[in-house]
Amino acid sequence: MIDDFIIERMADYLSGGMSAGSAARFTRGELLAIYKGDHRSRDTSGAFRVTPPPEAIYIEAAMRKADAALSEILEAVSGAGKAPENAPRAAKKTGLEGLKNYARGKTA
Repeated sequence: MIDDFIIERMADYLSGGMSAGSAARFTRGELLAIYKGDHRSRDTSGAFRVTPPPEAIYIEAAMRKADAALSEILEAVSGAGKAPENAPRAAKKTGLEGLKNYARGKTA
């Protein structure tokens, strides 16, 4: 589930034209804030609430999983700098491998 979070956020940031390194830093920071209880989001009624973590594990384990997923993505896009402007939302549906393939310039 952490991989899903990473994929969704990275796809969003990359599709916005952010560099892979910056996208990884923002994604990791957001996940860390969620696990520390410092991240708020709106519920279905529009009220702010603490964002629940994607997995019920300790912060250290969550960040190790996040770092592993981010390393794979960064390795796949190394040298590319930025993903193309229109990174497809389909990458979210095909998982980490789909996002890595897209970052390599293949169709997701």
